[in-house]
This record gives sequence, structure tokens and C-alpha cells, in this order.
Amino acid sequence: MTDAAAGRLLVAPEDMLAAGRAVIDAGDREIVVLEVDGELHAFDNACPHQGNPLADGEVLGDVLECAYHGWRFDLATGACLAGAEPVRRYPAERVDGELRIRVEDTA
Repeated sequence: MTDAAAGRLLVAPEDMLAAGRAVIDAGDREIVVLEVDGELHAFDNACPHQGNPLADGEVLGDVLECAYHGWRFDLATGACLAGAEPVRRYPAERVDGELRIRVEDTA
């Protein structure tokens, strides 16, 4: 589904999150979805440092740490806490047994 003002809506089955994380193919990028304390957090799966997959990272409280070079990102905002550049974060929710992620289109 596409909405010019709001971007694309990605829909995936909720059971993809059985292990608390999932990687979803958005066509032009991958998105990692993490469930932490019942909340969903969705980010580009590529660390802004060197493009390594953030899905391999570790969740430390309210922080996602890249497994490759230790860059740390705030789960709530995507702000970079250790490193130089934030990671793109996307709104995500559960609706009727589905994961829904709003993705802005890139020009």
C-alpha cells in the first residue's frame, strides 16, 4: 500500500518475530524489527558506519549495539550514542496479527 505523503506500508506476518527480531525486505533496503519489552523498534538493517547488519547486534537495555564496530543506537530515536551518525528508524506496530512498518520512499 502506498500513500504519497506517508510512504509505503510494509506488512509482514507477526510470527516472523518469534525470536524477538526479524529482517524484512523492503525492496530497496532491509529493515530490522526488534521487540524489546513488548515494544517494536524498526531500523535500517545497515549500520551507518560501514553497512554491517544491525540484526547481528545486541540489545543492551534501551540501546542497540552494532556487533561489528560497537556503534550504539538509542532504540526510541535511532540517535547514535557511540559513533557519528544516527540510524534511520521507522514507525512499527502490530495490527490484527501483522507487523506494519511505515517506510518513507527515497528519491
